[in-house]
Amino acid sequence: MRTYDGKDAARKVWGAAPAGWVFGEGAAIGTKEYFENVLLKRSSYEQPWLFEVFPFPSSRGKMVLEVGCGAGYDAYEFCRNGANYTGIDITPENIERTKKHLSLFAFNSDIRLGDAEKLDFPDGAFDVVFSNGVLHHIPDIGRSLSEIRRVLKPGGEFWMTLYHKNSVFYRLSVCFWTHVLRGGFLEMSLHDRRALIEDTGSDAKPIVNVYSKREVCRIVKDAKLSVEFVGCRKLVHEDFPGTICRLIRPIPQNLLDRLGRVVGWYVVIRARKT
Repeated sequence: MRTYDGKDAARKVWGAAPAGWVFGEGAAIGTKEYFENVLLKRSSYEQPWLFEVFPFPSSRGKMVLEVGCGAGYDAYEFCRNGANYTGIDITPENIERTKKHLSLFAFNSDIRLGDAEKLDFPDGAFDVVFSNGVLHHIPDIGRSLSEIRRVLKPGGEFWMTLYHKNSVFYRLSVCFWTHVLRGGFLEMSLHDRRALIEDTGSDAKPIVNVYSKREVCRIVKDAKLSVEFVGCRKLVHEDFPGTICRLIRPIPQNLLDRLGRVVGWYVVIRARKT
């Protein structure tokens, strides 16, 4: 009997629709309008902090690998900033989406199927390895980080975001409000409920792990990577349960951004192979 590793579920979930599809504003997936809509929403509302935490312009002329390229949103940023970009993803549909999206902006990069736990690249091939909201979906994150260290050049940089265990969204909205207060624990385990966070219209249940800042630092250090920065980002009104969300609407986003540095939905980290 084959052991469940979540990879088939991941292919099914993100094959049905790419991450960020809700920001497409009704445009057909794969069109330039769709891609521009998602990029605008991500850069102005959901992840404007991404460009503060990760120095995309510093990638100019460097060999960059993205582990889990999705539909190519961050691929676009690297290409726009002049990186020699390579992207991998476990979902075949995402390979075609990223290729098409980049071609719409006249970028031609190496986009291929790949597994985060077994990178098909030689040792020391990349100056930067980047992974945004992906490695919390894999069976063995330690194995993936060891592979990432292997393919980094000495002094190479690793940039990553993971779901934050001690965030408002997870602790308040998922665990307390839905799972406890509304009796969700009577229907399913918290493990299964986390799988529902990824809403793409598929009924598959991908792996969804959450980590504290301390846990992220530990697994990065265990992979023999030196941590240079760790923090939290991303808190918006919709991260609060429905009733609370309506009550706090008057709170300006800039105040939520400050709070998000403590209880935001993502742990963000920069590390280096020393």
